[in-house]
Amino acid sequence: MEKFRPEAVVLQCGADSLTGDRLGCFNLSIQGHGKCVEYVRSFNLPTLVLGGGGYTIRNVARCWVYETSVVLGVDLDPHLPPNEYYEYYGPDFSLFISPSNMENHNSTAYLEKQTYSPQSFVF
Repeated sequence: MEKFRPEAVVLQCGADSLTGDRLGCFNLSIQGHGKCVEYVRSFNLPTLVLGGGGYTIRNVARCWVYETSVVLGVDLDPHLPPNEYYEYYGPDFSLFISPSNMENHNSTAYLEKQTYSPQSFVF
């Protein structure tokens, strides 16, 4: 952000990176998604946040609700309120999902070595 200095950011929050996604092969928690949104918003730039991806619909809905709450600065109760789709979110009826025991192949050292240039984002 310091080198590129955009005037605005479009953040596409693909929920296929969530743990348990039918097609994705990542293990990100909903809170992890929220941390990414918080990080981008920390630059205080106009930001358009879009949903996208995700093939386990009940988790996509959870993710987008949580990301919206992060953007708005609203704390949500992790217990879902009763509604006509309530049974769909059992057995825990929680906003959050537990990561699986999928092995993380991204070491801290590997992640810290990653650098990106503004040119890598030009289409």
